[in-house]
Amino acid sequence: MLDVSWPPTRCQLQLLSRCPLQSRMASSLSNPDAAVNPSAHVTSGPSRISDASHPSYKGGQLVWDGGKLGDEDIVAITSIDGREGERVIWSLAPIDTEPDTSQPPFKLQSTLATSLPPDFLEKYLIQVLPDHLSAKTHDIYVLISTRSGTGLAPDFYKQVLQPLLDAVGLAQSRYHVSQTENAESVKDFAHSTLLDGANNGRKQTVLLLSGDGGIVDTINGLLEKGHQTSIYVKPVISLLPLGTGNALFHSVHRPSAIPSIYVQGLRTLLWGNPRTLPVFRALFSPGARFLSNEGRTTTPLPGSGLYSAVVASYGLHATLVADSDTTEYRKHGDKRFGLVAKDLLFPEDGSGPHAYRANVTLFKSGGQKEVLERTEHGYLLATPLSNLEKTFTISPSSKPLDGQLRIVHFGAVGGDEAMKIMIEAYNAGNHVNLDAVSYGSIDGMRIDLNEEEEGWKWRRFCVDGLTVAVEKNGWMEVRTVEAGSEAVDVLVDLDRSLL
Repeated sequence: MLDVSWPPTRCQLQLLSRCPLQSRMASSLSNPDAAVNPSAHVTSGPSRISDASHPSYKGGQLVWDGGKLGDEDIVAITSIDGREGERVIWSLAPIDTEPDTSQPPFKLQSTLATSLPPDFLEKYLIQVLPDHLSAKTHDIYVLISTRSGTGLAPDFYKQVLQPLLDAVGLAQSRYHVSQTENAESVKDFAHSTLLDGANNGRKQTVLLLSGDGGIVDTINGLLEKGHQTSIYVKPVISLLPLGTGNALFHSVHRPSAIPSIYVQGLRTLLWGNPRTLPVFRALFSPGARFLSNEGRTTTPLPGSGLYSAVVASYGLHATLVADSDTTEYRKHGDKRFGLVAKDLLFPEDGSGPHAYRANVTLFKSGGQKEVLERTEHGYLLATPLSNLEKTFTISPSSKPLDGQLRIVHFGAVGGDEAMKIMIEAYNAGNHVNLDAVSYGSIDGMRIDLNEEEEGWKWRRFCVDGLTVAVEKNGWMEVRTVEAGSEAVDVLVDLDRSLL
């Protein structure tokens, strides 16, 4: 064991020091130091495990007398000013917790090490910050979505991200931190702060502690008004997956051998490279509106549609997302979808799943159209992504960021058959090989509804987790957006040859 004081050196390792907030955020965002709920999650900083002196590295394991670390848990290595040969290894403890416990599924650890093997150092040592984390060239923002997923984003910032940024040399005074206060916060921030900077040619990086909803709000905040100057510079988005499904994150990191999405997200922040995020647009019939507040609040759509990067759907998927978006269901994380699916596929009255009535037209390459003969449906979903959850592979042929829309659809089948299809999606996307399922590439689609019932329940569409309801005989039309008109870049991990 090494007889040294802790923390080892420099102000960056004073892990929870408070710096004055420097921000040009919209008024719907707030200072997390003033507003984050001081729950039992918050700790005084990373835990320290035993010092590692002259360890060996073999088979993905760093081993020393008294301890070991696996590759899958390591985020980065930093140097210590004035201490030749001494390093700090930053890792996340492998924690297996149930969603209803008070223990968050992440814990930052630090290990003081000497004489690390060269191949291990080469893999993880931070020698210089990447360009997107340079405060000299970029305006850097940390945006904390308080309602995403099970509400872990504020804890992740305080317990993991802030001390890690300090450790790699990015002090809190060099970036702007804000958290959401309402459903419009991210969109307002994108429209005011990000759009102004992008249109004035400024380089910007956003560390987005959110789910897919944060991405769709950012894109729409930037593109909704339709104005990009000739010197527009796309903001760089670092996805730190604190949502429920995290479809975009899992799709750009497919496949990944790293069990922890938090380790993967932090590594991509430190080692990744920006690539353009393709988008598509969903247009709606007049009178379309957002449903929120568990369906009790309706808000007219601004303009005629939404920009999207994840999914547009009708049928079982759209109803699942809408019905499970409640305070009570959100406590269960991604398990909320399964809980609602049971009620939709096997109603208590024994009637079977709803048959969604609509005329569907698929737009194919070369201007061709295909009108589906079927007018009753169980599931209609278009996406450029491969995964809606880490193990739910909805579109196995999709490649990260290739921008190709693909559709998965099947008819009004019984509850048992629909469940079988969904289970096969968890089997590496094998559902697309079933006779009941149709799957292929499209340039767009149009869905004209024939639902006559009163109320919104069977006239709801899903776009990137948002619920849009239309009037009787309403419709949704989805089209890809021309290359060159995109809003943002996202960080991806090129080391694993994803592209």
